[in-house]
Amino acid sequence: MFRFIYGFCDIYINGVNGMALNKRRSEERDLEVVYEDEDVVVMRAPDDEELERMVKDIIRRKGRPVTWKELRKELSGLAGEDRLRKVLVKLIERDEIVEMIDGSFGLRGMEASYVPRRLKKRVRPLVPRKFRTRWGPIVESRGSISAAIQYLREARLGKRARRVN
Repeated sequence: MFRFIYGFCDIYINGVNGMALNKRRSEERDLEVVYEDEDVVVMRAPDDEELERMVKDIIRRKGRPVTWKELRKELSGLAGEDRLRKVLVKLIERDEIVEMIDGSFGLRGMEASYVPRRLKKRVRPLVPRKFRTRWGPIVESRGSISAAIQYLREARLGKRARRVN
């Protein structure tokens, strides 16, 4: 299957099993199909509200916080990086999404039991004010973001090990 973006529509050109895949994708994404025949499916691209809902649905479906890379991959062709970043900033500012200490994004409440991933490099937070409010005290007490991540990993993994024993 080939995917092209033309204006405000996604255009799919089907391979052998492409039609079933495209129908499933359009149902999964709830995007309006503008035109469809046996070779081509044209869908309207999502607006910002639909994109916000899609981001929350992706996180909910995965059941854990997701990374920027995962979100980009899931939404490739539907939204560019700038648009995705804009939607994430809105969701973070409305406290619908939490930016985790390791830079992944989760729904409110996921931060309580989340075990941060190890990082090679931590990127700048999308909403620094919210990040400082949520994670500032632990970062300051540990001296750096990587030390805080290590502390949280050990503390949360230690709790899990104690529960098993």
